[in-house]
Amino acid sequence: MAVVEMLSGVTQGYLPPLLPALGPVIGIDDPGINGLFLISNVSFAVMTPIVSRLGDSYGYRLVLRWSTVAVTAGALAMAWAPSLATITVGVVLLTCVVGFIPLMMGILRTTSPAHTRKGVSVMIGVLMITVGFGGLIAGLIGAEDPLRGFWIAVPIAALALAATFVLPDAGTPTRQPLAIMPLALCSFGLIGFVVALAMGPEWGWFDVRTLGIGLLGLAFLAIWVRVDSRKTKKRRTFLDLQMLQIPQIRSITLSTFFFGFATISYFGTNGIFLHADPAEVGYGFALSPFGVALVLALTSIASFASSLSTMRLMSLFGERAVLLAAGAILGAGFLTMAFGHSSFTMYCAGFTLFSIALGMYQAATRALSVEGVPIHQTSSAAGLNELALSVGIAIGAATIRMISAASVTDAGKISETGLWSIWAVMTASAVVAGLAGVRYRKPAYEVSPTGTIGVTE
Repeated sequence: MAVVEMLSGVTQGYLPPLLPALGPVIGIDDPGINGLFLISNVSFAVMTPIVSRLGDSYGYRLVLRWSTVAVTAGALAMAWAPSLATITVGVVLLTCVVGFIPLMMGILRTTSPAHTRKGVSVMIGVLMITVGFGGLIAGLIGAEDPLRGFWIAVPIAALALAATFVLPDAGTPTRQPLAIMPLALCSFGLIGFVVALAMGPEWGWFDVRTLGIGLLGLAFLAIWVRVDSRKTKKRRTFLDLQMLQIPQIRSITLSTFFFGFATISYFGTNGIFLHADPAEVGYGFALSPFGVALVLALTSIASFASSLSTMRLMSLFGERAVLLAAGAILGAGFLTMAFGHSSFTMYCAGFTLFSIALGMYQAATRALSVEGVPIHQTSSAAGLNELALSVGIAIGAATIRMISAASVTDAGKISETGLWSIWAVMTASAVVAGLAGVRYRKPAYEVSPTGTIGVTE
């Protein structure tokens, strides 16, 4: 499972430094590069519930294997014959990694329920460290030849695909086919919503395109929620939203949303700040792209360590205390970055706190997201949590772009006042995330003679 998750980390880490360098090589302009990132964000949001739901219906190992095949095909296509067409298709195929953790959690929870938490913490640790160092290695190779950088993922993909053949075939698939209408409503709704958030700063938030696509997406999502929340005997859902009526799932989903809002959406601003020249804009440290990648790689070690220790901390102090601590550490990180942003040491100390909280909440929320549902809904529950994370990231990124656009200087840079506003909003979101986690209540289980578990309340 760690080998499979390595593929997820590498593919998520190597695209940000490689895609911007491709412009002069294969003739893609900056809007085209931004379009590829938009396609990736939309595909991540859409694929999250689909892959997770397929796992519960047709088997975790089978869907994991085919997801790995898709990612391998995408990585190989981009490396073997790089062009705008193959890179576009490859970017979409790479987003199948979004189902890796939900599917492997299904395998873990079915075959070894006592080790589910520990297994999740290891997978998250591997994800954190490979995202950081995958980006660093890609940046080093891509500095001389961006096309060669695409080959980084190919051997990892081959190893991950081989690893899927030694995983146990766990669980009994429900064989329930996907409900097409709710699937379409959810997918088109997410596409409209994410596109509107991503393009709003460029088109204008009150532009007819932004409002039209965004409102249409929200309308589709509202209809989907209504359809998948119905209580009928013949109800066939795409993603069972009645899971949100379970207090544990509801609190973790809300906490995940705000943690995503406050963390992953900030990475772009972090890179901008570190790269900014203080002689020109009054802040920043004028780091090169390699310097920025090195900071991310080194701080990913903190995420790796915190994710591995999270389950031990939960057993010692309780789940709610750890979630609250993650929110407090994250808030402290933003405050340290804000008040110490003129010092490279202080800013890196704040970003290290940020990275510690990132590893903690990623491990905690993913493990807890499935503990309130029956075994056969494990992948779907994990997928619902991933969806909350994706939507939180999208809304957080849109919020940062709105603040940035409202505080841009004549030189086209974010003003220092704008940065303070971003840090303040992120701090508030961190506090809300921690407080939402405090509402978590550990469910009770009964263990069957075969070792599987079921929720009793």
